[in-house]
Amino acid sequence: MSIRDAFDAMLGLHKRAMTLTRGDDSIEIYASPSNYSRNLAGPSETSIEGREFVISKTQIQDPFTGLRRGDRLTDSETGVMVISEIIEMHALGGEIIGWRVRTS
Repeated sequence: MSIRDAFDAMLGLHKRAMTLTRGDDSIEIYASPSNYSRNLAGPSETSIEGREFVISKTQIQDPFTGLRRGDRLTDSETGVMVISEIIEMHALGGEIIGWRVRTS
């Protein structure tokens, strides 16, 4: 099993169906909720605005080649969220295997 396969398997434990939209283009993807930034925050920053998700690179397909700030994620529970921050997640060899995104 490769690192990418293991990464995807871990994300699959708690994934949510979403629609990723940029302009008139949209695709159906799965994203996993994350609390990574919230867990790193100090006691003075107990509330961090927005929601955070991890999206595997294997979820991104044509016409998308990656994620951009301003892309929209639509979820049946939380509605439309705009991506405001993107952090690349790398495997040991340096290849991008996913992104941690924060929405506003």
